[in-house]
Amino acid sequence: MAKSMRLRDEATPVDARYVKANIPAFLIRSLVATLTEFGCETRRLTAGLGLRLSDLADPACRISFRQGREIVVRALRLAKGRALGLETGIREKITSVGLVGYAMLTAATVGDAVKVGLDLQKDTGSMLEFTMRSVRDAVHVTASSRFHDPDIYAFLVEEAFASFMGIGTGLAGPDFRPLRVDLAFPAPPHASDYARIFNCEIRFGQFENAFVCATSWYGMPLATADPLTHRQLLEFMAFSRQRVDAADDMIESVERVLRRNLAEPQHIASVAQSLGLSERTLRRRLAESGVSFQSLIDGLRKARALELLANRAMPVAEVAYAVGFSDPHNFRRAFKRWTGSTPGLVREEITANWPK
Repeated sequence: MAKSMRLRDEATPVDARYVKANIPAFLIRSLVATLTEFGCETRRLTAGLGLRLSDLADPACRISFRQGREIVVRALRLAKGRALGLETGIREKITSVGLVGYAMLTAATVGDAVKVGLDLQKDTGSMLEFTMRSVRDAVHVTASSRFHDPDIYAFLVEEAFASFMGIGTGLAGPDFRPLRVDLAFPAPPHASDYARIFNCEIRFGQFENAFVCATSWYGMPLATADPLTHRQLLEFMAFSRQRVDAADDMIESVERVLRRNLAEPQHIASVAQSLGLSERTLRRRLAESGVSFQSLIDGLRKARALELLANRAMPVAEVAYAVGFSDPHNFRRAFKRWTGSTPGLVREEITANWPK
């Protein structure tokens, strides 16, 4: 764990969003409830973090990624040997994410509800980033790291995808199940629990984390649909979010566009067009936020490369292509600049963190 933290802390400045308390505490609240059900002592989970367990009962409670990360690490130690991510996620319901869950329930169709969840993902308390794309007769919801951290990566993906099962059954009924679940990490010791949770094909060591469902589910109308309530909920949440730093919103919007196809050449003009801005305006807005377009691309490429290097079956050259480098040598030079190390050495360090 110490090595992975040194890699992040010494190579690049700490992203201000890592320590900003802007993540709703839904996930942590569910995690504490799961540990309590297991009979674990949770009193010291928040010790020294500027947060008390009793604070989690406040709907307005927000935590930083740093705080959430430390709580998850401590929880994993307490529940060693258990599939804590899966067990936490599967206990969650669609209403476990607060008003976003109710907004999803009042949408017209399952597909509309999923779109609401993705559009409002910052309000759900997730510590990952989600995107959605259609591939033939299936919809892929993919999860990627907001901040690279091998110590909690698998837990976050497991918790998110298991919670999707509760969301799916809450929207589509008890017969819901995905077509397939892909994981971008090796099979953990509790791999057999995946079949019980998801009841579908499970593939480890894949290119990405993907929760794959048949498109037929997305057209299903919701019995709980209520257009007026739905609109009121969306307007209320939009009003509440006006207090959020606009600079953070702009950076995350740009990152969301870039993340859709990181393997392809990225141009600021096309990203600006996707956001309904001129290139000049986007450059100015980013400059006002203290970042450059290139620094955002580099940050996303670094995070994605670190994820992919955990898969030993993927050659470094393929990792290079996947993050937008046509020449593996250029990728190695960039990676050295980002991390101070080589892809091979970092791969050894990352895979050493996975449970055997």
